Amino acid sequence: MDANKQCALVTGASSGFGAQMARVLAQRGVNLVVAARRRERLEALATELRQAHNIDVVVLTTDLSTTTGPRQLFDDVQATGLKIDILINNAGLGRFGPFLGQSLAEIQELIAVDVLAVTILTRLFAQRMREQGGGYILQVSSFAALQPIPRYSVYSGAKAYLIAMAQALVHELKHTGVSISVVAPGFMSTEFHEVSNHKWTLWMKIINLPIRYAARSAIRGMFRRKLLITPGLFYLIVGFFLRFTPRRMASAIAGAISKN
Repeated sequence: MDANKQCALVTGASSGFGAQMARVLAQRGVNLVVAARRRERLEALATELRQAHNIDVVVLTTDLSTTTGPRQLFDDVQATGLKIDILINNAGLGRFGPFLGQSLAEIQELIAVDVLAVTILTRLFAQRMREQGGGYILQVSSFAALQPIPRYSVYSGAKAYLIAMAQALVHELKHTGVSISVVAPGFMSTEFHEVSNHKWTLWMKIINLPIRYAARSAIRGMFRRKLLITPGLFYLIVGFFLRFTPRRMASAIAGAISKN
């Protein structure tokens, strides 16, 4: 790889928001390490980006739901000899349905990927970035963290954790050269809802956020070292009024919008 180019690790890059952010970074001339469970999709993305943008792309398969997955991914990246300048913790999953209707295994898997894996990767790569003299970390949260959604209770809580952690770490990492940001996108047309067993409602379709636009906003905000990135004017306005809305009412509205 060209040592003069930045290199980014994007987790959950096989589809959806992760793949789009990889494309935005590739347009900027950033070399990539893309990681996910589905190697065929990663290879297809890598071929597309190499041909379109003349960058280097390394493909790594990983399962971040396992206890060894996050550390193994870090070790695999180190084994390539690459210096990671940008970490995008995009890998995540959701479960739609009553809290009491979800199995403990489902809840544990969600927390393992959305909370534990992100925390471990952030810790490992932030240390390495500090040693390198700086870097960027982008956590992918959700608007559900700002307006928790009934039947997405564990997911909403997990994504709220990412915002709280970033808000604290921005101070701890202040003099290290490591920048941390968190993006909280709203509803987007990805595989997320299919995997979480959630059918699109009319209101969700109306306030659907274009995924390409959201990805550009996320990357632009990260490079500007913005702490909380909320793509889309609609979600910015709603986020502002949520400050003055009773918490029960805010979640009731979110539940009505997403209820099948």
